[in-house]
Amino acid sequence: MASAFVGPLSRFFANGDEEAADRMVVGVERWRADLRAGVADKIAAQLDWDERSERGSVFDLGEAGWMALRLFAFYAERSDLEWPDTVPPLLEFDQEWRKAAEQGFAKSLYGQVLACELWLPGSFPVTIRAPRPDGEATEIGSLTVLRDQLQWLNQRTFQAGADEVAVWREQPAPAGGAFLPAVRRGFAALSAAVQCAFDVSLPLMVNAAA
Repeated sequence: MASAFVGPLSRFFANGDEEAADRMVVGVERWRADLRAGVADKIAAQLDWDERSERGSVFDLGEAGWMALRLFAFYAERSDLEWPDTVPPLLEFDQEWRKAAEQGFAKSLYGQVLACELWLPGSFPVTIRAPRPDGEATEIGSLTVLRDQLQWLNQRTFQAGADEVAVWREQPAPAGGAFLPAVRRGFAALSAAVQCAFDVSLPLMVNAAA
């Protein structure tokens, strides 16, 4: 079951343990300082949020919603490919996806949907390849750019209004299930998470193994 978490990274990595989260705050703040030191000043100035905030919200993407959404965004730019009927067990089983992933989705309109699992407050078009606070390497993106890319994806495909998208959060998204319902579930839940992250000015992270 994949989920999107909005809140301080110390709370995410503490897995709900309040005492552990409190102990991790200083470490995450040091990680942020190192991240700022490694990027351009214009980007570094935007990487600011309240790591001591007590907020934390989780958005259920369904078993296959996150994977389906990413594959849908990839296929949306490829008129030579047909959408699958069902969600594949792994994205890497798709040969075209695998080729694009090896190139970091560099030419995609939806690169931050495809490549990232962590987005930080701010507006910067590039992704940052860096270790997460737990040491695992990842692509880090911008909340503003993620929001824009999701809006573009909707405009170029479903053209759905806010009320319709809200209903999609109830769509089924089982592993190996129908592709388009899973896409809609993933899109709706991630869009809600993005809006929440904007409202509270906190990071957004997808946990694909939730």
